[in-house]
Amino acid sequence: MPELLEMPGNGQPALQDLAVALDSRIDGCMNRRRAAHSRSVADLAAGLCLRNGLDPLAGSVAGLAHDLCKEFDRAMQEGLARAWAQRSGVGQRISSLLGGALMHGPAAAELLASEYGLEDRDILEAVAFHTVGAPGMGALAQIVYAADKLEPGRRHVDAAFRESCLELPPDELFSEVLSDSVRWLLKEGLPIEEGSLAMYHAMRKRKPKP
Repeated sequence: MPELLEMPGNGQPALQDLAVALDSRIDGCMNRRRAAHSRSVADLAAGLCLRNGLDPLAGSVAGLAHDLCKEFDRAMQEGLARAWAQRSGVGQRISSLLGGALMHGPAAAELLASEYGLEDRDILEAVAFHTVGAPGMGALAQIVYAADKLEPGRRHVDAAFRESCLELPPDELFSEVLSDSVRWLLKEGLPIEEGSLAMYHAMRKRKPKP
């Protein structure tokens, strides 16, 4: 069970306290490499939030939490993910994730809601969809999605591509990073989550021709 967090008047955990609690927890539930990745995503997301007029603490919390359940056993991940689908009403969007390697996002969102009492929809959305994205998701979720793919520990990411992406507003940042991820998966002949592929094709249709 997580440590009890002091709640302000609105009954929500203070984001600073929640970030500290998550930072303390991740070393006990994931390997060192993934813990370092989570902290790097949190730092990058916080910086992007600050640049784009969002609360950097929201970026920190989402970044620290995004892989919180990735090393849980499959049964626990699926139970949490199904509970999140019921709680959030987005069961159709995450149905393709259940039973697979990508369900740790919805699982972590449920853990934040059920164990820590978090109700911030933007943070929960960002955590739930950090692997695959979702149509119409908000700026924080777009930032966390991109930070997960671009954080400096991802040594395979071209430095010029990373720097150019980080200068973009959240919607364009998300579009560029999602498109790059899908193109790479297509090139490698690897499976692509159906919702991500649908968003990719929709983005290509909307993008003006040079």
